[in-house]
Amino acid sequence: MELLEILEKLIIPIVTAIGGYFVGRPKQQAEVEATNVENAGKVIDKWEGYANRLEKDIEHLRAIIEDLNEGLKLANEDRIACSKTLAELQMKYDDLMKLYNELQIELKRVKNEKYISIDRNATAR
Repeated sequence: MELLEILEKLIIPIVTAIGGYFVGRPKQQAEVEATNVENAGKVIDKWEGYANRLEKDIEHLRAIIEDLNEGLKLANEDRIACSKTLAELQMKYDDLMKLYNELQIELKRVKNEKYISIDRNATAR
């Protein structure tokens, strides 16, 4: 009887452990896989949130770039208009400087004639 008691005390726990291992292992695997799927879902949700936020940021930056391009276009148009105005003013300035130089020459000629006539009058007296 002792042998039967020993076998009961030894075999029953071993058989129970082996049975528990084979029954519990698939359950444990299923729990691990369920946790992995849940974690993957959380990761996907996070990345979807990041993607949505980045998409909004990209659209915002596109709008800013469009505004900057429009401003650059207007600035270039203003620069071209200013360049034309500057060229016109430069031509007018050159014309005025030419006239000024001509008037200076004429003034010198008139002064010379005046001094010559004064000298002639002084020597004739």
